[in-house]
Amino acid sequence: MKKALVSLVLACSALVMLSGCVVSEEKLNDKVTQGIVEYEQQEGNHLEVTDLKLEKGEGKNYKGVLTGKLNGEDVVYDVTVDDSGSDFEVDWELRK
Repeated sequence: MKKALVSLVLACSALVMLSGCVVSEEKLNDKVTQGIVEYEQQEGNHLEVTDLKLEKGEGKNYKGVLTGKLNGEDVVYDVTVDDSGSDFEVDWELRK
């Protein structure tokens, strides 16, 4: 009985930890998208994001692609994220 209880507690802990990682990556996607959209707004542009795909690289680095419409034109941005500090750094470049 004791082993079953310990196994149940460990399984629940693992689920909580895994769901925490998923939420963290979702939040990262949201913050990256929001940051790029806000930057373009400050530049006088309108960016409508259709998709952002980030893949984990080495350590806490991510690389990905953001697609959307910038002032009505289809655009693709190459995005890199460094999440190793207390805050994350995002760099992006518009593909030509």
